[in-house]
Amino acid sequence: MNAAEIFAKVKDTDKKVRIKLLGDSITHGVGGTGFEQDGEVIVPGWNRNPHGYCWAKRFKEYMEANYNCEVVNNGCTGITAQFVLEHWSEMVDEEDDVILCTIGTNNRNQFFTDAPKHTKEEHMDILYQAVLEIDARLKASGIAYVMAANIPAAAFNEVDGVDFWRVFHMDDVNAIYKKAQAEVGFPFISLYELFTAYCKEHQITVESLLFDGLHPNDTGYDVIYELLMKEMGV
Repeated sequence: MNAAEIFAKVKDTDKKVRIKLLGDSITHGVGGTGFEQDGEVIVPGWNRNPHGYCWAKRFKEYMEANYNCEVVNNGCTGITAQFVLEHWSEMVDEEDDVILCTIGTNNRNQFFTDAPKHTKEEHMDILYQAVLEIDARLKASGIAYVMAANIPAAAFNEVDGVDFWRVFHMDDVNAIYKKAQAEVGFPFISLYELFTAYCKEHQITVESLLFDGLHPNDTGYDVIYELLMKEMGV
């Protein structure tokens, strides 16, 4: 089953459907106008961003206005795939019917204070194993779900920083998801490839759609929203 088939069931059912978004800052809405963690607590230290402009807010507003569903955004800025697993009971509920998971961007980071430090291959395998574990837990739960590899970052965001360095890159995140999908099978959307193709088709740079080289600006969030809606058939 692909994303469009899952969301076709959302559109056709009489039962109210609960859709959960799992992800990091790009799901949370960082970079969009009015971003503010002033909503309900997701996990201690992270609150929802109910008013900031982002693809998740547009998605929530459209789906709830047009279909019998509730959309809950559990995107948390700065988190890794391991964080989702460690806080599973807070991030995923029995009431969830459909989950869209876009985690992995922050797994690129190796912070100087971390010990022991891992090689690129070891870091990539950590994310790979986490994706497999998320997939296994969702399969066991019976919740319908879609995995997504997030959008590309600007070239300058993929290099070493003051407090961290990137041990791998967004194209590697995309490759990890594709490898996991080929091994265990799950509905998958490559936002990385779709976003890249959109920029090429419209002859614009990836950077022009980003606020700071990583997080989308309002236009970038519009592009993500349009790409996801097309893939979901809504």
